[in-house]
Amino acid sequence: MDLQNIQEQLNTEFAKADVRIIFWFDDKGDYVEEVSEIQLDTAKLHILDGENWLYSKWLLNESDPEGKYLVYAPFARPSDSENPLADMYYYSTPYYTDRVSQMSQEIGIDTKYKEHLAGYGSFWRSTVRIGKFKALNIDHYNTETIDIGLLAVLTDVKTPSFEEIVKKLILTDAEEYVKSITDYGLMKTFWELCKKYFGYNADGNIAEPSIENLAMSFVVTYAAATLQTAVPKNLKPYIVKKRNDAVVFVRNIMDNISCREAYDALSLHTDKTLRVSKNIREAWNKETGVLTYVMACDAFVELDQMLLEWMVDKLDNEILDEQIDGLDIARIADRRMMKACHYSDVFAQEYQAMKHAYLLMKGIRDMEIPSDPVLLLQKYQDDLYQIDSYYRWFYRALDQIEENEKYMQVRERIENIYANDYLLQMVPKWNAVFDEQAESTFDQCGLIRQDRFFSHYLHAYDGKERIIVIISDALRYECAKELMTKLDMDEKCQASIEGMVGVLPSVTSMGMASLLPHQEMNVDEHMNVTVDGLSCNDTPSRDKILKVKNPDNIAIQFDEIAKANKPKVRELLQNKNIVYIYHNQVDARGDKPASENEVFNACEEAIEEIYRLIKKLTGDVTATRFIVTADHGFLYRRDKLQEFDKVSYDKETCTYSNKRFLLTKQKVTAQGIISRELAYLNELNTGYVAVPLGADIFKEPGGGQNYVHGGSSLQEMLVPVIEVKTAKGKQAYDFVDVILTSVSRKVTNLRTYFDFIQTEKVTDVMKGMNIIAYFESEDGEKISYDVPIIADSQSDAPEDRTFHEKFTFKSKKYLTQDKYYLVMVDANDTNNELHRYEFTVDIAFVDDFGF
Repeated sequence: MDLQNIQEQLNTEFAKADVRIIFWFDDKGDYVEEVSEIQLDTAKLHILDGENWLYSKWLLNESDPEGKYLVYAPFARPSDSENPLADMYYYSTPYYTDRVSQMSQEIGIDTKYKEHLAGYGSFWRSTVRIGKFKALNIDHYNTETIDIGLLAVLTDVKTPSFEEIVKKLILTDAEEYVKSITDYGLMKTFWELCKKYFGYNADGNIAEPSIENLAMSFVVTYAAATLQTAVPKNLKPYIVKKRNDAVVFVRNIMDNISCREAYDALSLHTDKTLRVSKNIREAWNKETGVLTYVMACDAFVELDQMLLEWMVDKLDNEILDEQIDGLDIARIADRRMMKACHYSDVFAQEYQAMKHAYLLMKGIRDMEIPSDPVLLLQKYQDDLYQIDSYYRWFYRALDQIEENEKYMQVRERIENIYANDYLLQMVPKWNAVFDEQAESTFDQCGLIRQDRFFSHYLHAYDGKERIIVIISDALRYECAKELMTKLDMDEKCQASIEGMVGVLPSVTSMGMASLLPHQEMNVDEHMNVTVDGLSCNDTPSRDKILKVKNPDNIAIQFDEIAKANKPKVRELLQNKNIVYIYHNQVDARGDKPASENEVFNACEEAIEEIYRLIKKLTGDVTATRFIVTADHGFLYRRDKLQEFDKVSYDKETCTYSNKRFLLTKQKVTAQGIISRELAYLNELNTGYVAVPLGADIFKEPGGGQNYVHGGSSLQEMLVPVIEVKTAKGKQAYDFVDVILTSVSRKVTNLRTYFDFIQTEKVTDVMKGMNIIAYFESEDGEKISYDVPIIADSQSDAPEDRTFHEKFTFKSKKYLTQDKYYLVMVDANDTNNELHRYEFTVDIAFVDDFGF
């Protein structure tokens, strides 16, 4: 009963004329801390303390014989022989109440549990604790739910869930909570519940169970589920009996983002204390098959380190065909980067680096470089360009790893293979075409020359429909392929890409001039470039040239339009026909010695910036037609070039020199150099352009040797042209579906695998889907932990879109006549149920997996 009710009862009694003294013997002292708060209308409070008997008798009989008094004693009524106030007690009014009885009646707990409640009398002395207990809103009361409620209050848990209580204790500083649980006599109860729910200390072998031991037991049990035979012997005593329940419990903790940091600390403590990883590593040294189990386990951060060490070893020794459980390095990396793996975010860059190192090495090992230039050009556009992407992605990831020293051997291997087995083989073969066969080669491949860009791609728009041309300085072909894929996966975009043969030398002044409308393009011996006699080395001059073609054309810098608000964008582009937007991210960083090693970061930023600009202009001015192209590409190697990578030349023959090309009056015939007449642009051009036969550079003073362009490699000369058509507003698209393909609808084991298939591939109008699958009972109780399914395959082959997923069930009694359901929901909106399959559970013996 709360204090207000007691106060009302007492005041009602004192209102009676014949009631002067009320004796209240509070046997257990339940209200000793609160009795002074009672507001009595006509009476005074006098408290017996067991020593003030004579004073009390004098007060009530002599000092204030007419006054009304509530005489409160926080102890049981003594026998008459030991009670100096016994005579007064019998002619006064007794008051009976105890907190447990009143509280249980108020909350609605059956009186049959009074004795159980009374066992925790000290708990009920606080109205604050009682209030917290009531706030739990326990559905039904029995001795267990009452105990769980008491524990919840003492651990500051807001729900009457034993799992939440345990989670709080193992993931926080539990000392204060354990003291409270002990002080209120609930510690033994807690351990009994741990035994019931999780099988902790089921055999009673742990003389003094502790929260630390319990916490480590959970982590070890979870790890053991996947480590199986790789579980070190010293860990067996830590595996709880109800293993599946422990696994589900731990997995739910790991999947809860608010618990991630606490779990990581617990996992690290467990690993160090019990030497888990150390023992596994020792087993690995004896038997490599241990890694099969390591790959399936994500309990400890050190396990990812082991897998990465294995990858480093294989890559450093170029052992590319070795697998773990049928998976190569790239697929292992993909699996460990899935969100289902606990440390996927921690090691994402490491796995990205190892994945792309593997793909690069394997791609180069397996590649065939055609001698026929037509076939080589086609093959580069089809798949060889990926080698350059793998190289870029490898360094992009490596540069983001804070402690990357352990990957330096792989880096050196990558550098050597990329330079010597790829560039050294491919570039000379391609450069062999730069003679009389050049034009015919390009024609056979269906490629136009860059200096014919305007007439080929923009003639149909001239004076008609608006088109926006985004020219990104040094956006090489392989980067453009990534951008095209990004655009094509947008439901509002249709994108396609083809190559265009850049002009030689492949530098900004030449490339930018080539993209402008012109009849004649000239380059003098000092590398000054004009189109139709007009200078074109900056945006204002290019704007003038475009306006000569059509006054409604415009040239503008990327930043000016990207930073403009919608009204300003509309003002800039209103009634415009052909719009040239100049974007400079890659070349701006690469051309400076201080920032050339940031060029791959710049590539990624360029892709994102161009994508965002297309989206912006589609929305701001309803632009629907875009072309993305470049002035040239580039070559980049991370290592500084050695002297043998530098080509000597006769300076006397040169009118202009650059690290990747020379302008000469006469044809250069020196070894390692190829020379081409500039007259290929038009007959007014005289002289020659000379470039290294390979990926080398000319001996030139100054820095900036890693990022270069100007030569005739495909990386420099194959200029991308992405044609994009966009639509404003919502576009019709849907999400891919994932369905269960396993025929059986019966669960017969606490660890069960089921098969699923992504029914269609991901496209621009069929988006990928992140799904969570789990089992639940008919009343909605989740009986397995969540299984994530990432349906993002773009493959046409059905076998590439299949999933074989493991479900771990709680160990409990399952009835064959009951209905259970496999539920599949949208991971981004768990209220969006996608599929529900009815199952029966028929497990002969409800026991956990063994080893």
